[in-house]
Amino acid sequence: MKALIALAFAALAALPLAGNAATQNIYKSWLPDGSVTYAAQPVPGATKIERIDVQTLSPEQRRAAHRLLQMDQATIRQGDAILQREWTKVDNEITHAQKALAGAEQALRNGRTPLPGERLGMRGGGSRLDARYFARIQRLEDAVNAARKRLDKAYQARNNLRG
Repeated sequence: MKALIALAFAALAALPLAGNAATQNIYKSWLPDGSVTYAAQPVPGATKIERIDVQTLSPEQRRAAHRLLQMDQATIRQGDAILQREWTKVDNEITHAQKALAGAEQALRNGRTPLPGERLGMRGGGSRLDARYFARIQRLEDAVNAARKRLDKAYQARNNLRG
């Protein structure tokens, strides 16, 4: 019965694509992994292809396919809305991550100048940087690395949405 419904659904989906009775066919394709696909065109790489004439479907099959198509279209619209929200969310995260990275890099550039109290005087004159300076620079570099990882993660999320 499921195969019959799938066949009816595929047939109805193929109807708008068909211009005349001669082209109202759907193709049942067996794929190498064992799955079966119904489509308006044969699936490339199929191990077996069977052409089915849409005109042979009963009115019950057409009505069932029409109901399934309506349900499927509603599901697609809902899925599109969810996908659009995900794209917006990912794009916003990329924008925020780019700004965070730019800010962290600027803070690191500005932080290269020693602050008062981060130099130690030497006995023969001159000075050297103390451990507080290097610890501060390390924190700034860690912030840049964390911002880069955040941006990479956001890019990866966008790539995952692309499929």
